[in-house]
Amino acid sequence: MPVPARRRWRPNPARIAQDLPARPARGVTAGTIGAVPLQVWTALFVLAGCSSEPASAAPPEPAPEPASVAPPEPAPPAPSPAPTREVTIAASGDLVLNPHAMRAIADDGDDGYTNLLAGYAASLDDASIAFLNLEQPLVNDVVDLDPGWPRQDPSRPRRSPILGATPPLADALAAAGVDVVSVANNHAYDQEREGLRRTLAQLARVSVVAVGGGPDADAAYAPAVIEREGVRVAFVAFTGFFNQHPGGETVAVAARLEEERVAASLASAREVADVVVASVHWSRDFAERARASERRHARRLVAQGADVILGTGPHVLHSVERLESARGEAVVAYSLGNVASGMGRTYRVGRPPRGFIHPANVTPEARDAVVLRIGLRVTETIEITSLTAEALWTENNWLAHRTEDAPHRVSVIRLADAEPALRAERVARIADALGDAVALTPEPE
Repeated sequence: MPVPARRRWRPNPARIAQDLPARPARGVTAGTIGAVPLQVWTALFVLAGCSSEPASAAPPEPAPEPASVAPPEPAPPAPSPAPTREVTIAASGDLVLNPHAMRAIADDGDDGYTNLLAGYAASLDDASIAFLNLEQPLVNDVVDLDPGWPRQDPSRPRRSPILGATPPLADALAAAGVDVVSVANNHAYDQEREGLRRTLAQLARVSVVAVGGGPDADAAYAPAVIEREGVRVAFVAFTGFFNQHPGGETVAVAARLEEERVAASLASAREVADVVVASVHWSRDFAERARASERRHARRLVAQGADVILGTGPHVLHSVERLESARGEAVVAYSLGNVASGMGRTYRVGRPPRGFIHPANVTPEARDAVVLRIGLRVTETIEITSLTAEALWTENNWLAHRTEDAPHRVSVIRLADAEPALRAERVARIADALGDAVALTPEPE
């Protein structure tokens, strides 16, 4: 049987009050003991635990000695904000000279390349990093040049063009102010691997940086870093396909658009630079706009580390788009068209062609060009501060050459210097192709 818990006696104030004498003691008025109210004595009685002996007051304990406290360490200084640095990329498209254009340049003498690039050179400045896609080897003596035959002409078997230039084009590029070129494109092996090797040597001779090609695959995919205004800009380049697939000794390699290689290349570029620029040669000739697959691919490249994507390949201009990235902002130019070519040579302003003529011969959009200036501000993030473009046009007097026996000339001019009818037509077309993200000069009327 469980033992009941022992009850502890506690005083009952009410009962104590009842047991007090009914009449006050002598000298005490009702409700008081001495001058103190009865209720106060009752409370003191309860708090004393009903003890009849007076409590002895314990001596006060000495106050503890204050603990020794070290003075607080000074707070570390607030981190300085990341320095603001800015750089501009001046990007253009394909330099692609077919055999017709090459003959015109040769007939123009020693200044042929300089005259070809005069308008383009006038649009560059020393502060920007100038880029273009060099879509032909700088040699022409390994494989014979060939204008090719298009797939659309059923009367002839299809044959891809074989392109080539000569070493003085490297000097003209350097004199114009070009800093970096891509050699990763479908014409990279037109003069076989030996032609690519010699092209890289000619560019190195004039201190124009080449990306997308090298003596081996590792070099072809390696980033090239250019520092300008304190900003390290890494360039890489890739192509979706080649027209020619030479065998023999591997003395030079161009970079293919292969997923694992591209991801590794962008990761390497990210490690050594503040800004990463990827040149991508893709799409199909004379496509009117970027395909959905290219837009998805661009987003994947941005996720892998690219801040600027410079698309080439279709030979006509496509839109320019801003994208968000993990580093702030990115920009994609889906196609920069041609900066200089022999295409569209039979086009006349306001007069569409009749009958079957291959687009390469008549399309005026193949003669449209721009210098796209991409302003970037680099702090802890990347900001696209400006997107502007200057419109160019490739003059080609092929028709006068054929009908009036005039010397054939091909040259790039600033569209602001073109005749009014041509300027009005082409400015509107270029503005429409680039889209609203870009401010164009001259402005559409």
